[in-house]
Amino acid sequence: MGLGVDLGSRSVKAVWLKEGLIAAKAEAETVPFLRAALKGGRLDLSLLGLPDQALAEEPVLTGYGRRSLPGVAAITEIRAHFKGALHQTGLESFTLVEVGGQDTKVIQVRSGRVFDFQTNDKCAAGTGRYLENMARLMGVEVGELAREWREPTRINNTCATFGESEIIGQVVEGLAPARIMAGINDSVARRVVQMVRRYRPEKIVFCGGVALNRGVVERLKDRLEAEVIVPPEPLFNGALGCALEAK
Repeated sequence: MGLGVDLGSRSVKAVWLKEGLIAAKAEAETVPFLRAALKGGRLDLSLLGLPDQALAEEPVLTGYGRRSLPGVAAITEIRAHFKGALHQTGLESFTLVEVGGQDTKVIQVRSGRVFDFQTNDKCAAGTGRYLENMARLMGVEVGELAREWREPTRINNTCATFGESEIIGQVVEGLAPARIMAGINDSVARRVVQMVRRYRPEKIVFCGGVALNRGVVERLKDRLEAEVIVPPEPLFNGALGCALEAK
């Protein structure tokens, strides 16, 4: 058994393993959860609605603020996502891409070990936050944005703050909204390609919340001469890695 918690920038994810399988999982919005769950420097995980048996376990944490909780075991996000991806795919050599709410991680795995990694945690460009902003600008839900990938327009600015002007310009030009939304997804895929190109990957394991965006996945497949694999639980991959560490 093992309980893992990933304190992400946008959401908290928890996974409870029992006999090697995911017996329970939970998700909550990060800031409201922490406001309610932090009591005397300890984290009340019961607010996630996990079974009592899971709550009896000593959790392993990763993500933002993991070092701020005294007496709680914690591991790096690189280790957590690496272990989760190994478990979910059964592969030993691949390039792991994790695109979350505010950062992107790329991990090169060879023969079941972390060979190299790089992160983009200084800017929200090309992350879930960027996609949320662009969906809001287009007046659609993120799920609707995620359905578009065909005939994308070229969008050069992937800044979560300043990308709006380019989108507005394309709307003024009368370009079809579906093509603009496909272009938004394609711009995220291009940033991923820039980060993974140095590894010349044959297999990409795509995790994080953005891996649930089909538009980004399809554009990534079009831009890479590599197999793109989205594991069964891309959003919970880091929490799963923590649960495996606890186990």
